[in-house]
Amino acid sequence: MELLVSTLVSPSTGSSREERPPLLYLPGMDGTGDLFYRQAQLLQQEFRIRPLSLNHPESGDSWEALADWVGSQMEGGAYLCGESFGACLALQVATRWPQRCRGLILVNPASSLRRGPLWLAGRFLLPFLPPGLYRTLSERGLGFLAELNQMEPEDREQLRRAVHSVDQEVAAHRLALLGSFAVDELPLESLALPTLLVAGGRDRLLPSVNEVRRLAERLPQVQVEISPSSGHACLLERQMNLRRYLLKRDGVLAPTLFSASGTR
Repeated sequence: MELLVSTLVSPSTGSSREERPPLLYLPGMDGTGDLFYRQAQLLQQEFRIRPLSLNHPESGDSWEALADWVGSQMEGGAYLCGESFGACLALQVATRWPQRCRGLILVNPASSLRRGPLWLAGRFLLPFLPPGLYRTLSERGLGFLAELNQMEPEDREQLRRAVHSVDQEVAAHRLALLGSFAVDELPLESLALPTLLVAGGRDRLLPSVNEVRRLAERLPQVQVEISPSSGHACLLERQMNLRRYLLKRDGVLAPTLFSASGTR
């Protein structure tokens, strides 16, 4: 649901809602779109923010269907912010409709998953776990997913709720999708979009630092930011501030944001 606060006139820029470019948030494996609120509060002066839920009945169950559905939700000149699973989806959308995108923000992209053993184990075991064991593992896995000590209690609870909201069958299907995601086959070298890549230095779920550096070698306009103390679910951490990265004077997205919103 689009944040109501983003409909207001920005007090610092004087930009109305209509003058600010849209930013669509594509969530991780939970698919809820509910975990972007901390960053949304920071970015509301520059964007009209719309978190998308991948649990929508019309969103589809393949990469192609998901990308088509996201494309149908986009206005021209939109920014895409994808986290983990959502970062893979953002790359799919951007390479299908680069003319609709103005820039990309990819956080701990899960495009590395198929190159490790984790997805194989999950792919073949997850569908057969007893429901009680699945819930127990989901709870115990929170410390593996996130640096919980970097989060406020209410943010930890929101993360817990999002994780527990994912049906076992849905989780298995999304894991299978990540296993089939072939980033090497996407034409990233021709993707002329300014792209911010963010990785958590303490990501214990995926080798995100190595992955963003690998992606950066293929993307023509790229800015890499490593948050040394951040985990995988870093957008809920108290020290994470995407706006600071986006508005760096030497950042690749800063010129488009300055021209769009009048920020100085």
